[in-house]
Amino acid sequence: MAEIARVETYSFTPAALRVGDRRPGISGFVRTRNGADFVAAAIRSHAAHVDEIVVVYNQCTDGTEAILAALQDELGPQKLRIVHYLPRVFPPGSDEHIAEPANSPHSVVNYSNFALACTTRQVAFKIDDDHVAMDGAFARMAADIHRDGLAPGRMACFSGINLARDDQGRVGVFAATPLAGNGDHGFFPVTPDAYFVHDRRYEDFRKRHFRRSFIGFAYWHLKYLKAGLGFANYEIAGGANRRFAKKQRDFHRRREVVTMAELAATMPRLRASLMRLLPFDKWALIGNRALAMADGAVTEADLAEVLARYGLGALHRSDQASGA
Repeated sequence: MAEIARVETYSFTPAALRVGDRRPGISGFVRTRNGADFVAAAIRSHAAHVDEIVVVYNQCTDGTEAILAALQDELGPQKLRIVHYLPRVFPPGSDEHIAEPANSPHSVVNYSNFALACTTRQVAFKIDDDHVAMDGAFARMAADIHRDGLAPGRMACFSGINLARDDQGRVGVFAATPLAGNGDHGFFPVTPDAYFVHDRRYEDFRKRHFRRSFIGFAYWHLKYLKAGLGFANYEIAGGANRRFAKKQRDFHRRREVVTMAELAATMPRLRASLMRLLPFDKWALIGNRALAMADGAVTEADLAEVLARYGLGALHRSDQASGA
């Protein structure tokens, strides 16, 4: 029988992070709303490499709760802890989000901080419910953190590949925004300053308190393969989320996908080499990420393997795009 805690109200303060009580190890935390498409794959692909995963779910009507309960039976309640966050959370980008105070139970900022505060280990990282770990790469990263820890003040950032379907239903890299994780995903030490704050666009993690470095590509981002193409939770139809309404329109205008080789060929090697020398951690991170992709850090064979493993469909190829 699954152990699911339920929270009726909550207001975050930094003391809730309980920094002094944390044990060595790595915690992943997931926030999900109607994540049934990929939440099981996201959790399973990370679980073997970390000490615990905390999942906090909100406003789910698609069977997410039953999926999580079954996963907890499979992985055990020490590995996977589940919390039902009951207050309605306003979606990022919405008018309600913009107006809501960061410590309100209805703010996605407060909701995110609650999920982080539920973790118990000294190092944490955020897992989205559509992030499927790249097996070997993520395993190596987590093993390095377990062995060496993190240098004081360091955030070890990783990125992902955005996947989408072309007009024939084949899966490739989303050409308009091929890379996910621009310094906002990675392993960080939980400190009194490590939490989310309000931005009118979204919940913003306080990255400026860390020196960030790029450690590799770690996940496949399956947002655009979800039902609703990843926009279903933003409540766009009501007209109160103009930011994501625009993103949805832009997505439908530019749905081209490319191969991994085509993506690698577009990476600006010279500019990336210069960027990595700049004394700004974000620019160095972006430069190192571009060079890693240009050097084949993720290949077409890697993409084909994950499509086959999860039954995501046929692989888009460049000869298909040209009609050859």
